[in-house]
Amino acid sequence: MMMSKFLLLLRSQQVFCLCLALTLPIAATFAQGQQTVSGVVSDSDGPLEGVSVEVKQGVARTVTDATGQYRIQANSGDTLVFRNVGYTTQEVAVGQNETINVLLMASTSSLDEVVVVGYGTQSRRNVTGSVSKVDMAETENLPNTNVTQALRGRVAGVQFTDNGRPGQNGTILVRGPRSLSAGNNPLIILDGIFFNGSMIDINPNDIESMEILKDASAAAIYGSRAANGVILITSKRGKTEKPNINLNTFYGLSDWAARMQLLTPERYLEKSMEIRRLRGVPFDPDNVATYLTLTEAENYRNGRIVDPYDMIAQQGRIFSTDVSLAGNTNHTNYYLSASMSRENGLVHDDNLRRMAFRVNLENKITDWLTIGTNTMFSENDQSGVPASISLASRQSPYGTWYREDGSPTQFTVPEDQGVSANPMRNNYLSENDNYRNNLFANFFTLVDVPWIDGLSFRVNYSANYRWIRDYQATAQDIHLPEANTTSASKRNWKAQDWVLENILDYKFKLGDNHAFDVTLMYGANRENQETTTASADQLEFDAFGWNRLNVGELQTVSSSAQKVSGISSMARINYRLKDRYLVTLTARRDGSSVFAANNKYATFPSAAFAWIASDESFLQNSSYVDLLKLRVSYGAVGNQAISPYQSLSLANITRYVYGPESALGIYPSNISNENLKWETTYTSNLAVDFELFNSRIGGTVELYNMDTRDLLVERSIPIMTGYSSIWTNLGKVNNRGIELTLNTVNIKKEKFEWTSNFVLSRNKNKIVSLYGVDADGDGREDDDLGNRWFIGQPINVYYDYVFDGIYQEGDELPAGYEPGFARFRDLNGDGRVEADNDRTIIGQGGQPKFRWGITNNFRYGNFDLSIFINAMQGWIATFNDLDFYSNSLDPIRPGNMFDGGWWTPENRSNTRPSLEYRRSVLGHSWYLSRNFIRVQDVSLAYRFPSEFLSKHRLTQLGVFLSGKNLLTFTDWLGTNPESVSTDRYPIARSYTLGLRLGF
Repeated sequence: MMMSKFLLLLRSQQVFCLCLALTLPIAATFAQGQQTVSGVVSDSDGPLEGVSVEVKQGVARTVTDATGQYRIQANSGDTLVFRNVGYTTQEVAVGQNETINVLLMASTSSLDEVVVVGYGTQSRRNVTGSVSKVDMAETENLPNTNVTQALRGRVAGVQFTDNGRPGQNGTILVRGPRSLSAGNNPLIILDGIFFNGSMIDINPNDIESMEILKDASAAAIYGSRAANGVILITSKRGKTEKPNINLNTFYGLSDWAARMQLLTPERYLEKSMEIRRLRGVPFDPDNVATYLTLTEAENYRNGRIVDPYDMIAQQGRIFSTDVSLAGNTNHTNYYLSASMSRENGLVHDDNLRRMAFRVNLENKITDWLTIGTNTMFSENDQSGVPASISLASRQSPYGTWYREDGSPTQFTVPEDQGVSANPMRNNYLSENDNYRNNLFANFFTLVDVPWIDGLSFRVNYSANYRWIRDYQATAQDIHLPEANTTSASKRNWKAQDWVLENILDYKFKLGDNHAFDVTLMYGANRENQETTTASADQLEFDAFGWNRLNVGELQTVSSSAQKVSGISSMARINYRLKDRYLVTLTARRDGSSVFAANNKYATFPSAAFAWIASDESFLQNSSYVDLLKLRVSYGAVGNQAISPYQSLSLANITRYVYGPESALGIYPSNISNENLKWETTYTSNLAVDFELFNSRIGGTVELYNMDTRDLLVERSIPIMTGYSSIWTNLGKVNNRGIELTLNTVNIKKEKFEWTSNFVLSRNKNKIVSLYGVDADGDGREDDDLGNRWFIGQPINVYYDYVFDGIYQEGDELPAGYEPGFARFRDLNGDGRVEADNDRTIIGQGGQPKFRWGITNNFRYGNFDLSIFINAMQGWIATFNDLDFYSNSLDPIRPGNMFDGGWWTPENRSNTRPSLEYRRSVLGHSWYLSRNFIRVQDVSLAYRFPSEFLSKHRLTQLGVFLSGKNLLTFTDWLGTNPESVSTDRYPIARSYTLGLRLGF
């Protein structure tokens, strides 16, 4: 099997190298020589100093001197871009010109950049909704293998977290959680089409832009699937007539940024003796055999100690390379890319290999007819059986991990098999093939109706095929010949989705003051999934692994399938009056098969208004206000994120055994609800966009309020009905908050520039209503204690006793308590601490109260330095590793644990109890703050000068050195406060060296 893995890896690398070899010569034939272009940049008052001049899609860049002059190397097919704060950006084709003089026009706003909105694009000036654009250029020098990593801390109101493992998609939360039981993930739109795959499937270097639609006005165009926000991802296209080849590659090493502090060998001995002292068990401090097991004592005497985390760790590595070919001729626009990345995680055999290919092709058949496709394929290989972190944290530092033949022991301390299962054994005996594949294609036809100016018709047809192969096999342990522990399984999953959309767009003007943009859409979609799993246990022989399941003594087969259909229609009107009064009206009607017969359809309307106040006469001559724009919107969006068939009566199948006979039985499992319908979120948004002091300061302030009603909840019902739960609509959740984005140009000189970007968001989430029942008659609606849902509180809260220190010797002790036990507050003052009266909400989890991030970019000559700091404050999480009896692990047993310290008569801690304390006495948990401030990304890049590029006929050449997760300031005692996975997966601190090459 190892040989087969090697051959498979070799084959994949050969395929990638072949694509690279085929692509490079094609573009090399189009290479053109460079020339020196010079000129003067000025405005109406004369020459301008510090104007940025750069080659579009290249790294050649310079700035004008004090006399407005510049000099740069460029190809005849290149385009020069002239940018300066407070002026309209200009693009000029080089052609055969050696001298290009440019007159920049003063701009009242730099918000004239084009942003992607639903079913089209708009100038940011004309956007009425809440749309945030991610500057992908800010992350080009970072080793991101997942496009969602570009969202971390860089967009106000958006929270991205992952658990640190290679290939994990992470969790994205836009403006807080809305739903109690349905999904809270945003809708992903890739190149204008619903994308149901994983974000890890998308090569980050293929992305041209990424926008986040946050309010109802922006997102209502996607109706029933947009309640949790929308992320629009647009892939790259060709931009110059001359074909451009770009190669991006980086390699890096990573290690554990933080480790959970386990007991050192010395502290482990102290623990073993202290628990025996507390229980009166005799031991001799000078004789380890009296307080260690035989295995531990032997290893102690022989000086054999282990660090459990070192035993399961591997050297983290990351490698990525991709090449692209792009161009734009009179009739054809093309972008082709191939990429390969490999990431070795920090835990043994936890790896990812991804290959991705993309073809974006657009051909103008006639002046009025264009056809094209945006197609990508990716394969993610996560084969392997990672070592167990949770088991490793329980291993004695004096355990025996390997036999003399190099095979892992079954138990590191065989005297206590319930504690010491070897974390490496499953990896040694088991094999796993796990491949995820995604083929996504959008085929489109665009008709610009020749006899009506501004009228266009577009047809999108998207097919998406995804399939997973997950095969596992466990071989026989030759050291346990008496027990057949072999097993094997095959799981094959596949999905086939399609989307068909007909889009009509009409742009026209009535006079000089009235401009309209009308968009109509009608479409349908379908998602099909099926799964087949076959498994076998107690194989007669294991040589063929999962390829001979029929040799198993016990064989099982299961299969399932599901289908979801939808139909949609949409209308949107954008109206501009005098180019400063803007109105957007949107209505979308969706039908979905996941809902009941009485509520298959729902309509989601929205309206938005914007006023560009800086265009009014009373501000036009302002010396410090360049842009002042007010936006207000209100609308509704829906959530259909539940599994299909939940509104129907369902039945399950089981097999009953009657003596030697068996029979198949069918029993009801799900009760129907003919009135189940969409969750609906109603959002109001108020915002101010501003630019001040010749655009040296700019940003956005937004206030929003979101009410989510008809929550999709799986509610428990009396078991006497024959069912345990039913999906229904009930309750209401509110999210309200404020978001701030601030961009500043701090210093701008000929050779030095310093800019900053700051984002801050505060979201307050609360449950407004649940079941509408006041059973206890106290005048307020009842909480749901079982689900920890409380009226007026966030969805994710912790409800528990309030820790109040440690009982010391001499204190008055409750019955059954001893010195060193934890004390909790008697909230109602009745002299007793009990569950009914003395628990309260002690903090919120899931999302912090505040999120902020700041990026500082420095440029000196050809050097670029970027420093990004990410922070979250105002949240907590359970940290029951502080419990001495976690997972029923008695401290007297030969197991390790987190070293948080413990109370002793000599060390009278007031924060940590004695080893004999059991939190199960009250059933409470331990909690820690998750607040952190992290130096998330630091990158230093060097762009080779134009003279060097010209000499070697290159369009760009740059190198960069970056560091990720360099330093974290936090009180969290685990590995990563941002993602508190139960296995405490470590966060990686990585250092990466990269190269960008273009010609």
